[in-house]
Amino acid sequence: MYKWLKSLFVIWVFLIANLFPQEHSKHGQRKIDPRHSIYGSIQPTVWEFQLGAWSYNNEIASAFNFYSKNQRNKTFFMRYTNNGLDNRSLFKVKQLTSGVVLFPYKDDDRFRVDFGGTYDIITDTSLTNKTVFSRVTFRPHKLLWFRIGFESITGYKSGHLTRYKKTNENASYFVGKFENTRFSLIALAGTGENNNNPRNRYGSAGLIKGPFNTYFLGGYIKSDNTLENVRTLSIGRWASFRPDGIPSGFVIWKHKDNYDFQLGGILWGKTNLFVRPAALGMTQGILISSLALRDNSLLRQGQLMTITDDYRYADNSFFYVYLNQGIEIIPGSLNNISLKAIRFYKIFSKIKFSSISNPVAGIFYDEETKPDYNPITSSFKDKTTTFFAFQIGATISDRFILNVISYPNKSEWNIAFSYIYG
Repeated sequence: MYKWLKSLFVIWVFLIANLFPQEHSKHGQRKIDPRHSIYGSIQPTVWEFQLGAWSYNNEIASAFNFYSKNQRNKTFFMRYTNNGLDNRSLFKVKQLTSGVVLFPYKDDDRFRVDFGGTYDIITDTSLTNKTVFSRVTFRPHKLLWFRIGFESITGYKSGHLTRYKKTNENASYFVGKFENTRFSLIALAGTGENNNNPRNRYGSAGLIKGPFNTYFLGGYIKSDNTLENVRTLSIGRWASFRPDGIPSGFVIWKHKDNYDFQLGGILWGKTNLFVRPAALGMTQGILISSLALRDNSLLRQGQLMTITDDYRYADNSFFYVYLNQGIEIIPGSLNNISLKAIRFYKIFSKIKFSSISNPVAGIFYDEETKPDYNPITSSFKDKTTTFFAFQIGATISDRFILNVISYPNKSEWNIAFSYIYG
């Protein structure tokens, strides 16, 4: 599999050198430069700098985040967190995360390189965790799309006989896509290792574009381990670049043995940024993530702010998330880790008072289930907790954004203060 991926990379190098012809008209005059046709016309770069803090389990964590954004979305982002929780085992860590998106071939949208990583130190130890992600995306033609990626993790997670257990994982993958007006065909293949255990996967998917900007995607990925065979289905509607008054939305379902994931949303109002690139990027990203490493999902998405900016996609937005995963803490006994979350945001874009504008309000409902140890029976029993949360925020002088989230049931809070430049 590795030799096969290396051969594909060599082919890519050849394509990069030969499949960017200059387009000319019949009279030999150059047509409109196609280099910036994918993400739209060039827009000035906007920077957002954010200070954030949040409390959990009587602990306080803080973070400094920033990113740059233009018509290509986020092209650079960085985050430093103190006393935060890592993605793997919820150890308290000091963590530095960064990523960058480059267009190295004559600033051409059709050839894109992403890379980044995370480095953290587990609090009160000298143990470190390191993750790396990289990918190259190539669009030689408006009907063709290719991507090759590599990710790795070296670090520690909870062990059974010891608190820290060393682990090494890596994944390489290739994705190709051909599309026409109504139909797209996607092929995927990936390989990697999990603590020296191979993980080879391959599959395909089809995407149909219907009337009124609707779409449907279905895909299946087969693994060496039958427990890792995964099915992905998605249906939705992306918004028009010129608002047409019709809500947009999506439902995504991803399933394998002992694992079920659902994500849904509805967005409506005069401002609706769930347009075609955002819809396809999210849908295809969730499909491709089956070949990659879960720990790098936030890196790939570039969503590392203390309080996410999901509410900025539309005047009104509703999101639903469901995740359930079966785990064997004790051999032969199956427990579950699950999450149900509902999010509703409303931006009051017509309200403006002095220098305060675009106030936002959000209400959340979460239901979490995780194993709880019973010392009497020496076993784990699933325990479910539920709680509400409320968010308020506003923009000040068109430059500053303040958001606060309160969790009354848990006596916890989350606050973020941003500065927009550009």
